[in-house]
Amino acid sequence: MQCFSQPLSQTDKAIVDSDCEAVSPPHVLVVLHAPGPGGVERIALRLITGWRRAGMDVRLMLGNPAGPMQHDLPPGSATQHLPSWPLIGRHLASLRLLLATLRAIDAHRPDILFCAGNAYAIVAVLLKLRLGRRCPLILAKISNDLMRSDMPAIMRPFYRLWLRIQGRAIDHFAALSDPMAREVTARMRVDRARVRVVPNPVLALADLDAVAAPPSTLPRQGRHFVAVGRLERQKDYPLMLRAFAAGSGPDDRLTIFGEGRARFRLERLAERLGIAAKVRFAGFSADIRHQLPHHDVLLLSSRYEGQPGVVVEALACGLPIIATRCCASMSPLLDDGALGTLVDGGDEAAFADAIRTAHRDRQDRPRAREKAAAFTIERAVPAYRALFHHMLAMPPHRRRATFAKPCSQSPLEAQLS
Repeated sequence: MQCFSQPLSQTDKAIVDSDCEAVSPPHVLVVLHAPGPGGVERIALRLITGWRRAGMDVRLMLGNPAGPMQHDLPPGSATQHLPSWPLIGRHLASLRLLLATLRAIDAHRPDILFCAGNAYAIVAVLLKLRLGRRCPLILAKISNDLMRSDMPAIMRPFYRLWLRIQGRAIDHFAALSDPMAREVTARMRVDRARVRVVPNPVLALADLDAVAAPPSTLPRQGRHFVAVGRLERQKDYPLMLRAFAAGSGPDDRLTIFGEGRARFRLERLAERLGIAAKVRFAGFSADIRHQLPHHDVLLLSSRYEGQPGVVVEALACGLPIIATRCCASMSPLLDDGALGTLVDGGDEAAFADAIRTAHRDRQDRPRAREKAAAFTIERAVPAYRALFHHMLAMPPHRRRATFAKPCSQSPLEAQLS
């Protein structure tokens, strides 16, 4: 079995090192709907800033400049946003982004289009169908679980077909863990050479020192649980609230950071469960890693994820973690349960039991910090740079997905062929 997280082979490394010296950095185009509030966009903005600081030519196409992380937008003229359409404003976001990306490709001729998460796959597939080999090479980061056991049975055959279409249209994939990489090759039916494991830059090295403060020794009543994420169906907050109602003590508290369409319903559910006084909906926080050390245990009840960044941040803080097995990456992230309690998705009784027995000091802090240190921007930027050059250095017949039609190469592709 191939280990996807292994470094490049000596042959590949020689090719990449030679290419990095012989040619200019690849021109990369990134498309995003808006600056937040999701983790996909947060990580993408961090990557763009890191790539530009490393001297890479990166252009950002933004559907809407407004968002919780708009102040984190990379500065400069290489960041563009789309004007609203007459009458319909900013609706039809994917269509607007697709048309703008087509214009950007014609104007700037990027070598690589980076899709920051699963939600951008539709744009990637339509671009490939429209442009064929005139389309730049597409690298898609897989940001969510591909099994989607939460999906209604009637929808699963269509979803499996959609994954296979992506596998034929998208040229290369960045996975967040070895199990996720194996999932991509199996579910999307792609060659293993088109999948690489790349660190997810949740942190910077400086963040590890900033959040690694020892826990407070001040006495306080009860345990302070915390959850972070958009208030949407994916996160399954109803399960968390019911489990908290069943497993928490009278002095325990739960703070939920995040906003979303389900807030009103969740507040009403907390009232019906009799825990409204114990649960605080704190809204969106742009500085969550400095909020986490003020709590005792992280809760995550998601139906599906890719590799939750908040779990990495909690590891950096040394917090105990209770999480659902919401993705292939979760078990290796928590060292098969050594760094947190894992329960099956939807298992309310098991989640409640984990809350009941949780202890604020039940974490191997040095081991947790070492695990979190693998997810830094300092590791991710050179890994992506190597991946970009690896994509362009591959033989032409292996470089592209099967949807592509014959056409001329881009200038950088020609240098690397």
